[in-house]
Amino acid sequence: MMQRTLPFVCNTVLSFALLSGTAMADWVLDNTQSALYFVSIKKDHIAETHTFKTLSGGITKAGQGSLNIDLASVSTNIDIRDQRMREQLFDTQKFATASVSVDLSKTGVKPGIQTVNVTLDLHGVKKEIPATVAITEVGNTVQVTTVAPIVLNAADFDLAAGVTALREIAELPSISNAVPVTFFLNFVKPAEAKTPPNPA
Repeated sequence: MMQRTLPFVCNTVLSFALLSGTAMADWVLDNTQSALYFVSIKKDHIAETHTFKTLSGGITKAGQGSLNIDLASVSTNIDIRDQRMREQLFDTQKFATASVSVDLSKTGVKPGIQTVNVTLDLHGVKKEIPATVAITEVGNTVQVTTVAPIVLNAADFDLAAGVTALREIAELPSISNAVPVTFFLNFVKPAEAKTPPNPA
């Protein structure tokens, strides 16, 4: 991980409602056609983009959705940084996943742009966050995309100490606690959903 980077998030970013399991979902997340990115900022102005390789989740026609992020699948393109992020920042031995849930029951899964409140459960802390997303339904596919980045603060999720540890290990003057997050989530009918690959 970015020994020096501050990750966003992550059982991640924005997920649509983990009901009693994906078996109950009308659409299941296709991990191979979905992506979630977060940006870390070090030395005041150097930004780097990172991702998570393993996502899962589901969404119902009634508007209950979930997204689960495997924090151990964090990928920054530098192995030692990934390891430090898992150990020093996310503490994946204790907090293996991050999750997001949303209730769209008042509007249903309605195509268009909506600003909704999602609940992010990260590092043992739950917080409600506003998110502006675009929902598109094409045939048997529902796509959910961020219209504007979701900016998370590490301190809100008890991750500030981890950010400090990464900064000290990397001997950096600063790593921002503010982390912009974006995603593209592709949900398909269960019969068409593909099994997520094992994290690299």
